[in-house]
Amino acid sequence: MMTKWTKEKAWEWYNSRPWIRGFNFVPSDCSGWVELWQQYNHAEKVKTIRRELSVASQIGFNAVRQFLAFDVWLYQRESFLKNVEEYLSIAAENGIGVMFVLISDGGVPKKKPVFGEEKELSGVHGEAVNETAGFNVPVIPGIFPNHNVEKPTAAPSAPKPKYSPVDDPELAEKFYEYVDDLAKRYAKDERVIFWNIWNEPGNSSRGMLSVPHMKKAFEIVRSYDPIQPLAADLWRLPKSGRLEDMSEEERIALELSDVISYHDYGSLDHSVRVIDFLRTFERPMLNTEWLHRVQFNNVATHLPLYYNNNIAIFNWGFVNGKFSGHEPWEACWRRYAAGEKLDITKWQHDLLRKNLRPYDPQEIEKFMIYFKMADKAFEKKSKE
Repeated sequence: MMTKWTKEKAWEWYNSRPWIRGFNFVPSDCSGWVELWQQYNHAEKVKTIRRELSVASQIGFNAVRQFLAFDVWLYQRESFLKNVEEYLSIAAENGIGVMFVLISDGGVPKKKPVFGEEKELSGVHGEAVNETAGFNVPVIPGIFPNHNVEKPTAAPSAPKPKYSPVDDPELAEKFYEYVDDLAKRYAKDERVIFWNIWNEPGNSSRGMLSVPHMKKAFEIVRSYDPIQPLAADLWRLPKSGRLEDMSEEERIALELSDVISYHDYGSLDHSVRVIDFLRTFERPMLNTEWLHRVQFNNVATHLPLYYNNNIAIFNWGFVNGKFSGHEPWEACWRRYAAGEKLDITKWQHDLLRKNLRPYDPQEIEKFMIYFKMADKAFEKKSKE
């Protein structure tokens, strides 16, 4: 059984390649991971994947963070594996390495997935628009919710943990088979650059519920002695900057991880503090979710920060489409209505419009400038 990489091995892996710069990818004609990986109409999805990864390569991206779909594997294993292999080939043709995300604590419906055509999602990023979490914000169709926000009369009760398939003992065993199925195929495959074992452990009010399964997933992948690092995400970093104030599930994720995968959608000042805290662990850092213009997490401010601190980056979103990544989280609308300063006029995520034109041309220009600088620096270092 292989163990966690040493710091030296982690840095050897990280320094052996150019600056990793990627994005979280949902093809523009997909509303989510089921639609991406299902058998239905997959040939059309492949056309979109080819087109959009080609554009990404032209900009200079060299990596992609890709969520997989356990539920598709469960019901359509043969076609799912075929689709994953085809995806990896397309990415490799464009010089793009793939980070697998095996599962998320984001919460899923407790039911069999519905395969077939899916509708475009509206305001999906967060809760449904009428889930007001203790605030009565009347919604007028087509008009911003009323600013006369009623304060809750009583403290809201603690939210119940959302469902994960690993909560079902039979499905948990199937999940382990799914992890094993992928690990035995791709642990030595250079097209895969990273195993993101668990996205945001503890999210959806799940606390420690997923931790035993997360540990088992790390165990399974490590049993194949992978050439890639493994990590689970840190996503609620303590404001105090103290390890003891981190949630227990995230401390365990940190202990299990070869490198540091973290999420940060905060302002520049916040992001600087996060980096100062994470630097103390002396391992390579990968910000696997960033870019939230509404919360002042912008390309102009943050790209230079990550470049100068040698932090790999994966912004959320690429081509705007059915996933509606440009829409602010519903929580942001509520916070704005309550008086918080947010730039609600901006797209939250995504870089390109549906016609592949930039949302903001200056952002794409800045990406290209920094990507070229990074490649030039790596080439110079390689010759030394």
